[in-house]
Amino acid sequence: MLSGRPLVLLPLLLALAWALLSTLVTSAPAAAQGEGRVVVLGFDGADARTTERMMDEGGLPNLAKLRGEGTFAPLVSTNPAESAAGWAALNTGLNPAQNNVPSFIRRDFYGDSPMPVTGHISIEDVPIGELEPGGILGMLSGAGLGLVIGFGVAVAVLFALLFLALLRMNKAIALPLALILGGVGAWGVQTARGYVPSVVPGVYKNRVSADGFWAHAAQAGVESVVLDAALAFDRPTTPGARVLGGLGIPDVRGGISGEWFIYSTFDMNMGRVPRGESAGSTRAGTVFRVDERKGKIESELYGPVNFWERDQAQKEWDALEKQLENTDLGWEKTGRLRDEQEEVGKRLAEFGVPVPGIEPNAALHKHRTSMPFSVEKKDGVARITVGESVHELREGEWSGWIQLTFDVNPLIQVHAVTRARLISYDDPFELYFNSFEIDPADPVFWQPVSQPNGFARELTEWLGRPFETLGWSCMTNQMKDKALDVDIFLEDIEFTLKWREELTLAALARDDWRLLFSVFSTTDRVQHMMYRYHDPEHPRHDAEEAERVVTFFGQETKLKDVIPAIYRQMDRVVGEVAAKLGPNDTLLLCADHGFTSYRRGMEVNNWLAEKGYLRLREGLVSKKQKSLSSVVDWENTQAYSLGLGMVFLNLEGREPNGIVKKSEAKDVLRRIAADFVAATDPGPEDAPFATPARVGHDAVIMPDLYPSDDWGTIDYECADLMLGFAEHYRASWGSVTGYLRLATDEDGEVVLGETYRDNGNNWSGDHASNSPEVVTGIFFANRSVALPADGVSVLHMAPTVLSLLGVTPPGEFDREPLTVR
Repeated sequence: MLSGRPLVLLPLLLALAWALLSTLVTSAPAAAQGEGRVVVLGFDGADARTTERMMDEGGLPNLAKLRGEGTFAPLVSTNPAESAAGWAALNTGLNPAQNNVPSFIRRDFYGDSPMPVTGHISIEDVPIGELEPGGILGMLSGAGLGLVIGFGVAVAVLFALLFLALLRMNKAIALPLALILGGVGAWGVQTARGYVPSVVPGVYKNRVSADGFWAHAAQAGVESVVLDAALAFDRPTTPGARVLGGLGIPDVRGGISGEWFIYSTFDMNMGRVPRGESAGSTRAGTVFRVDERKGKIESELYGPVNFWERDQAQKEWDALEKQLENTDLGWEKTGRLRDEQEEVGKRLAEFGVPVPGIEPNAALHKHRTSMPFSVEKKDGVARITVGESVHELREGEWSGWIQLTFDVNPLIQVHAVTRARLISYDDPFELYFNSFEIDPADPVFWQPVSQPNGFARELTEWLGRPFETLGWSCMTNQMKDKALDVDIFLEDIEFTLKWREELTLAALARDDWRLLFSVFSTTDRVQHMMYRYHDPEHPRHDAEEAERVVTFFGQETKLKDVIPAIYRQMDRVVGEVAAKLGPNDTLLLCADHGFTSYRRGMEVNNWLAEKGYLRLREGLVSKKQKSLSSVVDWENTQAYSLGLGMVFLNLEGREPNGIVKKSEAKDVLRRIAADFVAATDPGPEDAPFATPARVGHDAVIMPDLYPSDDWGTIDYECADLMLGFAEHYRASWGSVTGYLRLATDEDGEVVLGETYRDNGNNWSGDHASNSPEVVTGIFFANRSVALPADGVSVLHMAPTVLSLLGVTPPGEFDREPLTVR
């Protein structure tokens, strides 16, 4: 992280060494009583129905054995049944109204209008004083003028003693020389302080407000290891718990699901460096046009925003603004200052900072750190040089890990890792770079990926190489944007599963823990993208393409059979783990939710308008107006929707223009719920269904399911009503952002568009907004478990794990532990 280039910083190493001599020693709590170890394996999106069917067919022998010797049951997720809410509840033992994570999406207000914002993370500008940069940067970030003077004096005294006592120099020479060197030292510290930013922007913060079960275990003396757990980052370090975070951690550029890059010589790609062209609907990818000259290509890789330069520009702007407050400057000086401020404003605009009168220009990569790379082509081989890394690739080959270093300033460096794949050698040349992931061996100080911070580095030693740290690993966005073909996606799936399996087995071989929790996400990612091949009724199903054979985990596999194949890989991993357990060890398997094919979507706000719960403004002039803020008549609207099937009342005293009284709220919710459960879809106009399809499975009034005194206020972040969609249905893509679909009639009047639409996206499988009863996950134990009459919930997992370890679950947990025999 720290660059050693400025020679003036070398004396600071003395002070750092002195600081490291002070250590804090805490005694470990007495270990909780219990037999054997507890191993919990999480498989994101592992569906109970698919698993049970494949066990019955003989396709999952290890899981079938586990069922026969222990316990299998469907695991009911939270409502909504999705990863953010599901894992947060499973980890903490608290429901979404208690743990602060209602969904991937929550509702906020922008002026008078509701808007969707992320529900599992927040992105904040964090003052450097609230972070823990460590080392020299940590010393400087909390230092004032006293450190500068003190360090100068210390250096002067040190050299005076050296010159007089050891070198026996003349006082007339030694003392002035020592004072000069002391001044140099003080100047060096002052110069270094100038490289400390006041704020780090765009830091991802975990919204989970409670400890995971592993922290409770560690507090009771149970050594715990957690690998790739969702929403486990940005939590306090608990002695005895070593935690690698998963879902929620961004890449070094701040991409929540990973930003990616293609460098292409294709003539139709017009975006050259530094701008490039945004690729696809997710806007997570950038395509850069490059030129080949005599077999050589040179370009740049763009890393994180240079937040120090942004900080400097902001300070300059603020200083100029302060000067311009003086009304006695005179027109000439005022004009000169305004010209200076305009130039500074243009720099700020490149960082996306709002500046009066200047259009933000953050799409330009000029505001980012960068490093050069080159490609030399010869005889079908592309020799790629990035820094000190050199990789030779033929078409279709992946590189190993490429180490990246982005300089923020002489004091701060950002270390990342990536992989490259040569998509095409010629006509056109295309080189793909995957997300620039936080280097686990040297994580950035503002975005730790583990607790304690050094645990990620320790894991690289277990593996002997780096690993993915991006919370949303696997190339779903690249597939969603149709930028990469399915073969590359499946290669990446295989890569991700293999290193996570290797890391899990490395942990199993150690004897320094009693609780191991390891999460695998590939089951989820495969089902999101591969249902269009697996489900012959999916609108995007291509029967011929579905029969195409690819190599997947060394097996020739038809695309239509990739989903069963990833379940067989889950089964194989379980077998590997089970074989390494002792007779007193307990093995639990869990999932955050199940899965189904996503064939059709409901435009939820259109449906609410059809039923009279939402009213459009009169006089709409364009069907391009889609957002709630631009089309809704709030004075006559009772309910609206945004997020994944979330319905909110236009509640008096909570919404800016609320009309529904709280005393009438539950009655309105019950009417909406009854209408939704009765809803049917006639099918596409050109191919109507023989029998209209049932759309709604159930609808749940959330304050009844997750009670809270906050309901009726903005602090209750769950929906008022959750629509639980039936098999094959989901809230549409537009519904997530609160849009309506509008159309024009024969007279050119703006009217409601169609309510039900085919899902034409490669993202063809889902679970979010399906009823939790439809998309149940898996629960397995290698011991007999007494199953509750109302089924096993994700909320049972935390208390059950603690009980198995001999730790009393906290009283605030939502459920009692399961009885394990």
